[in-house]
Amino acid sequence: MPLLSGAMGARRYRVLGAKDPIDRDELLELLGEHAFHEPPSAAKGGENHGWVSMHNLCVTEFVHDDSFYHQYLCFSLRMDRKALPARLLKALLELRCTSWMEETGRERVPAAVKREIREQLELELFPRQLPNVGVHDVCWDLNRGLVWFFNNGNKANEIFRIHFARTFSVDTQPVGPLHLLADHKHADAWVPRIDAIGHSDYRATEGS
Repeated sequence: MPLLSGAMGARRYRVLGAKDPIDRDELLELLGEHAFHEPPSAAKGGENHGWVSMHNLCVTEFVHDDSFYHQYLCFSLRMDRKALPARLLKALLELRCTSWMEETGRERVPAAVKREIREQLELELFPRQLPNVGVHDVCWDLNRGLVWFFNNGNKANEIFRIHFARTFSVDTQPVGPLHLLADHKHADAWVPRIDAIGHSDYRATEGS
């Protein structure tokens, strides 16, 4: 949990369209409604994500004492990805296809049969495969209308923004150095200098 310990890397967003005043009980209810849930079947792969407690990735119940710190609402986004090792799946598939040809006396495996063999292998292997689990902290300053997502990856941030919008019915606008300086009294002097030395800016692209 980078928010509480270790090195930090985060992207910052301005929250647009939040209710005023904000009902804290309602926020916790919305987190619970969009919390992480295990997929209905362990025999399938793919991606799964949802909110969890910042203190434990297996906790999906949100209470005031563990979520609010003064004006800050803190929680995490859990992102699971379950996939089979490609080389292992390929090797096992070749063995199954070889056995099928020996049993049937055929010299090649039809595409439809090969597909069925692969699907059967996946049904056997996926329940034994644990997902790759990622957990990324979120800190929402309710007073200032800013939210920090503690991951710098583009894909993770895209998933975060979509899930955040679905959960709270708000939009998020990327905030970079230029946004922070825009209202400062020295903005006219400082902005050209920042542009000259280069900077990290998370401004939304057109249409986002």
